[in-house]
Amino acid sequence: MNDELKGKFSNIFIKLLLGIQMRDLEDVKHLLSDDLYNKYNDICQKLIERNEAHMYDEMNVKSISIKTSSDEEYDIADVHIVSRYMDYIMDVNTGKKKSGIDDHRVEIEHDLVFKKEKGAKRGSVVKCAGCGANLDANNSGVCQYCGTVHSAIDYDYILTSITNL
Repeated sequence: MNDELKGKFSNIFIKLLLGIQMRDLEDVKHLLSDDLYNKYNDICQKLIERNEAHMYDEMNVKSISIKTSSDEEYDIADVHIVSRYMDYIMDVNTGKKKSGIDDHRVEIEHDLVFKKEKGAKRGSVVKCAGCGANLDANNSGVCQYCGTVHSAIDYDYILTSITNL
């Protein structure tokens, strides 16, 4: 189970960075708390306004450790990730670096908190709250039939906080 969680949390972390790099968080929105989505969506919008992209080249997760706990409402996973990547801001129009490091990878430590509703089971069928259709839990979090956006917290972990990003 721990290896499965490590893979899941690493994947969500990388999807978030790729979403920021692409300046589009739609594919990861359902895996983020509303507050975290709003924070990073605002950052993406500012990048778009300034014709910039935040680049995370040659990204990988070097190590990950997980401590789990629970409270009255949620199962909680405190995750420590050590990642490596080139971290720079690029001018979208010229393709040139404006700031940051683009000639070698830097190693950065991140502390993440994931939560899911207590007792939520990943294997259960996820139904759309809008129309009742079965949802693909690994998809973008948008019902393909009616367009309702759902949060993964009902059946799986979502990222609720992250440091050093």
